Parts: sequence; structure tokens; C-alpha cells
Amino acid sequence: MDPQTKPPLRCLLLPGLDGTGLLFEPLLGVLPPDLAPEVVAYPADRPLGYDDLTPWVEAQLPRHEPFAIIAESFSGPLAIRIAARRPPGLVALVLVATFVHRPVPWLPAALAPLARPLLFRLPPFAAAVRWFLADDDGHELAAKVARVVRRIAPAVIACRVRAALTVDARAELAAVAVPILIVSARRDRLLGPGAARTLARLRPDAAHCEIDAPHMLLQRRPREAADAVAPFLRSL
Repeated sequence: MDPQTKPPLRCLLLPGLDGTGLLFEPLLGVLPPDLAPEVVAYPADRPLGYDDLTPWVEAQLPRHEPFAIIAESFSGPLAIRIAARRPPGLVALVLVATFVHRPVPWLPAALAPLARPLLFRLPPFAAAVRWFLADDDGHELAAKVARVVRRIAPAVIACRVRAALTVDARAELAAVAVPILIVSARRDRLLGPGAARTLARLRPDAAHCEIDAPHMLLQRRPREAADAVAPFLRSL
């Protein structure tokens, strides 16, 4: 190999609430060849919160080469926790449409225990997916989300919702030593603008890119997301 040629940078992709990684398909199709994505899927039949998912993901980290973590939505606090532990080889953290504390400010954390499996036995309403996640014209994406969610046990979804509503990774965010990129969605109806503002306020040294997209920006604007993430990782 030419000594001037660098091998592709391994990029671990941590998924949203579904945990399957199947919704990363649009992004995988547009990432440049100097980034080598690896999707980390979570167990679909075991109710695991952030405490249990942390060692699950850590066991899959590369051991002998540089890598970056790209975390979407639900996985943001998980990626922050892992990065705060400073695993060898980690060179960057990319946080996409995610949060560090209280992801849905209008929903009190005290209501988290009400997120029980019974609430998730039916697939999500397409209209709700379009409104909160995919945008008004995201009919195809809404249908795909419904298909993916059917693969996951209701108890698993309920456990992840409870974990997200009660997590607080602010102390861990302060301990992250690698460069951070915050990619936020301008029209995020689920998290609103507050989640990205909190991340930026707590880490003013982080790079920040806002994309004109709904919450599921990696699915609705994959090219723009890749164009934001790739130069940041190359700069390292």
C-alpha cells in the first residue's frame, strides 16, 4: 500500500430507538469510500437500557485501529457514555439529531414508568411518524418505520423509551476528550431546537451543523448528512 494512502476510517453507526440499524440504508448508500461504516444493532428481544447497552457496544469496538462513533437519536447518550470512558482508538464522536438530557421537554420524566409494553403492541400511526419524525411527505419512510418496529418486542421498545426519558449524560459529555460534531435537524418536531442547543452550550468547543430536515435527517437528507460528517472526520 502506498504509504501516503490511509485506510478507510471505521465508523460505528449506533441506531435510533428501533435499534436495528435497518434505517441507516439511505446513509450507507452515500458515504464516501474513505469511511467504512459498521452498523451496531441492538438485541430486538431483550429489554436493555443504557446501562446494559453500554458494555454491549463496548464489546464491539475496534481494538487495534482508529474509529469514530456516529450516534443517532436514542443512541446519543449511549455514545456519550462510551466516549467519556475514552476507549483506545476513538478519534471522534458525531451526534445526530440527539440529546443529552430530557429529550422531549414537554413530557415530564415522571411519566416514564407509564411507557409499558402494552402501548407498543401496535405499529406506530403513519401520521404520527410523518409529523414527528419524517415530514409531511415522508410516506415511504413512515411505512418502513412501521415495518421495522414490528420486528421488535414491545417490552424492548418500552424499556428504551423509559431509558431515554430518564437519562442524564451531561457529566459524561463534559468528560469526552475527542472532537465532537453535532448534526441537528432544523425542523425536528420530536426534540425541538432545545436538545441541540443544550449540547452546544455544554460543549461550546464542538463543531455544529444544522440541516434543513425533520428528526430522521439521516433518512430524509442522507447526502447532506454525509457532506457534513465526511469533511469533519477527514479533518482529524
